[in-house]
Amino acid sequence: MVLDKRKIKTKRLIERTFIALLSEKEFSRVTIKEISEKALISKSTFYDHYVDKYALLDTIILEYSNEFQTEIHERFKSVDEHNTLEVISSITQDLALQNKNLSAILRVTGTDRSLEINFRKILFMESFTYFESHPINKRFSSDFLAKMYAEMALASISYTLANYEDKELLKQQVDFVNLLQQSIIGKI
Repeated sequence: MVLDKRKIKTKRLIERTFIALLSEKEFSRVTIKEISEKALISKSTFYDHYVDKYALLDTIILEYSNEFQTEIHERFKSVDEHNTLEVISSITQDLALQNKNLSAILRVTGTDRSLEINFRKILFMESFTYFESHPINKRFSSDFLAKMYAEMALASISYTLANYEDKELLKQQVDFVNLLQQSIIGKI
């Protein structure tokens, strides 16, 4: 089924408007009426695309999560391919480019929907799979290592989002993460 270009444009407009509103206020205070007014669409047009703001949030979280899953999977493949630095740089640049959007979505709390929770699960599962399938771990459980990796990676993401304009700090971060990874893998 081919989607009509107008429907795609409207859907993107609704998503961008919603994210812009999340940059200004809490999720609980954003209304369908407000999204519709700012996007210059009718409420019925909104409902043609989404059941409610929770469905809209779920869609956006799923899109970002799927993209992140792909990037993190590539990152763990890169460990074996020895191009980790390039993959980390790519992920850092992608995060920096999407700073405002990601920051707004990551701030959504108080619901059972959370981009941060999805990111944490993705980081944990990818790292756990890596540690389980590679005989590098002689001292620590894969579960422990994956948990530590996920938390450090989330801290790194937060740092990137907070410092996205400072190229030197981002380069330092990439270098540090690469050194940390090499050191950890070499010692466990």
